[in-house]
Amino acid sequence: MAPATLPATVYRLTGIAPTADAMFEATSIGRLAASGVDVMELDIAGSPAVLYFRQHPPSKAGWTPGLSSLTGVSLPLIKQDCEALLIVGAEPYVYAIGFGQGYLAVTDSREPGFGLRCALRTVDPARVRDVDRRALGGPSRHDSTYVPDGIPIGGVGIRDYAELVKKLGGLIKASDLGLSHRESVTVEGADGLRLPIPLEPTAFRALLHRLNEISEREVPPDFERLEAIRPVSSEPLRDKLDALLDEGLRGQGDLRLHVAVPPALVNLRHETRSYRIKVGSVAIVRQELDLDDLRRRCKVQYCVSPSAALRDGTVEMCAERDGKEPIGRARAIRWIEAAVAIGSDVYQLSDGDWYECGATYVESIKRRVQELIVPEPEVDMLPWRADESEEDYNIRMQDTLGRDRYLCLDRKFNRTRQQRRGKGYEACDGLTDRHTLVHVKAADSSEPLSHQFAQALVSTRTLYTEPDARSKFSAKVAELSGGLLTVPENFVPGKVVLAILLKGKELTPDSLYPFAQVALVALADTLQRDHGVIVEVVGIPRDSSAEEGD
Repeated sequence: MAPATLPATVYRLTGIAPTADAMFEATSIGRLAASGVDVMELDIAGSPAVLYFRQHPPSKAGWTPGLSSLTGVSLPLIKQDCEALLIVGAEPYVYAIGFGQGYLAVTDSREPGFGLRCALRTVDPARVRDVDRRALGGPSRHDSTYVPDGIPIGGVGIRDYAELVKKLGGLIKASDLGLSHRESVTVEGADGLRLPIPLEPTAFRALLHRLNEISEREVPPDFERLEAIRPVSSEPLRDKLDALLDEGLRGQGDLRLHVAVPPALVNLRHETRSYRIKVGSVAIVRQELDLDDLRRRCKVQYCVSPSAALRDGTVEMCAERDGKEPIGRARAIRWIEAAVAIGSDVYQLSDGDWYECGATYVESIKRRVQELIVPEPEVDMLPWRADESEEDYNIRMQDTLGRDRYLCLDRKFNRTRQQRRGKGYEACDGLTDRHTLVHVKAADSSEPLSHQFAQALVSTRTLYTEPDARSKFSAKVAELSGGLLTVPENFVPGKVVLAILLKGKELTPDSLYPFAQVALVALADTLQRDHGVIVEVVGIPRDSSAEEGD
């Protein structure tokens, strides 16, 4: 008869000795100190353990008043939940398994990335089923790949040194966990390791000690690159990065901040109706999580720095709009992603840790930028005069080359069904006779280039996805060119040119600002992947006959 198992997520705890007294002390704080909690000291096949559990009192579901109001029907619906947490010592470590919402009690003490570390050392590289990763160095982006039958890790499409893997799942040999009821089992590793746990005490204890051994193994060659990006280990550097984060949270400095859902909680986002933000002594509830809410709570913590306030604070995902029924929780710092450059080095805050994008990553970005900067551009850009605005420059390009070769579309906005707010969207600054969209920008920092790249992304996607945008663009081109330059009504771009004047220096992969390098590569890869659009970059020379102004 096959041994009984139960799917569960195993967390490894930090700062707790594998003794009954130490584990009992760990249950006397926070959630475990709430009313109605029962705590028992146990022995599981010779290993000390502590079990906590409680029954939640019956309560009316938060959605019943709204449904009753909508239907006019009084609904006497109640719900009753329970939870439990088992903490077990397995010398020299301590493990915890949550049942129901019991896992919330160990959110702060669990070892980050323990489950991923085990998964990378056990999963068959040819049978990977589930990968979650975050892009490094640019805007927050969470990508997930799920293949039920499993594929080789090389087929997942992870960009070396540019993406941080936060979760990996796949098939492993059951014998690797000391299980014998089948040939292979599925595991999934992030902060915790989800796997089938044996329900026989001796086998369960053996599994925990097997995890001790697995976590100390060398990572297989096929997975080495997934661990190439590591957290910053230097404490002085971490302090310096936190200081730069403090500036960014105060609205100062050249630092990019975004709100991001912690990887371990991503699957709960569709069940979330509100967020309970507790930074400092006051908790606020919001239906949507906003960066400004976190910033404001940081600014009023006068005794600690903003980054320290985030590391002490928490954000809870709640199933009710009034901030009740927490379903997931993480330190507030884990809800923010930041990218910062120190010289040519780029660092990213992700899931509460600082990561160095690394020399290999930086060099790979520079190589890609070198490919994008073309030595022989499609259109020769005129030298930029010191007293010219961007609009003046594009008009002079049109006047010099002729409307049949370069049509100025700067500040010529179009509204569509989707782009109907304000003035609408700007398709490009110039259109060439080869139907290439040209976006022009003069910049003395990375911020203007971010606007240029965003414009290129929005306009290209708009023309690809909105039929009325294509027809209006065709009509606008014919009107402004007087019929000298036309595009079909079903026009979609095949190439985008980014023409850039770097104030005070020549455009090269080394001179382009670090953030702009990362954003440029991300834009080029996105347009190529999603629409097959080629991106080329050309430097605009300076007019040396006069001093540089604008």
